Amino acid sequence: MGPRTQSAHPCLTHQEVERSLCDTLGLDPDTQSPTRRVVKHIGESLVKAMQLAKQGGDPAAAQLVACECVVHAETNDHANWELLGKVAEVATGDLGRALKAAHEAVEKDEDHHLYHTKGWCRELAIEALGLPAVLPPPEEVKNVETAIGASRAEQQRESML
Repeated sequence: MGPRTQSAHPCLTHQEVERSLCDTLGLDPDTQSPTRRVVKHIGESLVKAMQLAKQGGDPAAAQLVACECVVHAETNDHANWELLGKVAEVATGDLGRALKAAHEAVEKDEDHHLYHTKGWCRELAIEALGLPAVLPPPEEVKNVETAIGASRAEQQRESML
């Protein structure tokens, strides 16, 4: 798990962290497990949902569907990294160090992804209802990185209209 470069996209960095963790643990990151096939199917289904929405001819509706799909994926991704963090808290030795390093390398990005995409989705849904929306959403404007920050940003949205 080398240092992150400024030009690397966070998702690619996360993939590198995951692959490095697999190497450290002696696991083949390319193994096609039954669980991995399910995750792939869900990802492909989310892409298909976005494509179907786009074919509907309403760009605003398609954008909202896409945002909801991203929130779904980010929620699951965030939960998985959170679980890895829980295991890292109790793991010891080389395993504990590897898990802690992996978790620390991505935790802030995962929080950022979840809170920002949820903010975008909320505001796009509000806009779709014909109500005044804050775009970009408060989470984006305030660059929140924590659940508390996201909650505070959402509470301040009225003053940003």
